Amino acid sequence: MTARLLKYALIVVLVFGGFYLLMVSGMSSGSGEVEIGPHKVISHRSDRVVNSAEDTKNMVVQPSPEFLIEYAIGDGQHGFDILRIQADGSGEYTYWERESEPTRQKQLTFEVSVAELEEICEQLNQSGFMALASEYHGDLLDGTQIAITVVTGQVEKEVYCDNHFPVEVVAVADYLEKQVIQPHRNRS
Repeated sequence: MTARLLKYALIVVLVFGGFYLLMVSGMSSGSGEVEIGPHKVISHRSDRVVNSAEDTKNMVVQPSPEFLIEYAIGDGQHGFDILRIQADGSGEYTYWERESEPTRQKQLTFEVSVAELEEICEQLNQSGFMALASEYHGDLLDGTQIAITVVTGQVEKEVYCDNHFPVEVVAVADYLEKQVIQPHRNRS
């Protein structure tokens, strides 16, 4: 009797464990709230992925005379905050001041050091950004979009995310928000 009871208990544990793993894996596949710096966005399951025309998965991002990174986050209703950093270290951040009435757009200019440029490139390389597809679309008509463009050497890589945010994009965006944008906003 005890062996039979243990067998049934094991089956129940395996069934519930399987449901739990299925639920957890479903959440990690793209559904749920994602924090990117001060932003909380919802990443929905991807219903369409558009692959890049150019194979950039083995590219290494490094500072070069052509280097450029642009990062935009927002939506069509409230506008987009846009960061742009060029090879010479000049940076520009255009954002919407949402705490003020009426909402107004502001611009912040700053300089990043060679070391900071190298750190940005390292983050792009560590995240696997260059191996991403060019577009990710979640199954939602409204919501948040993120676009990141990187120019390194003679290669330009653009990734557009519409309500689905792969972990690589979240890693890069979170780094830019916390390590580049926030420190320069605090100094202004």
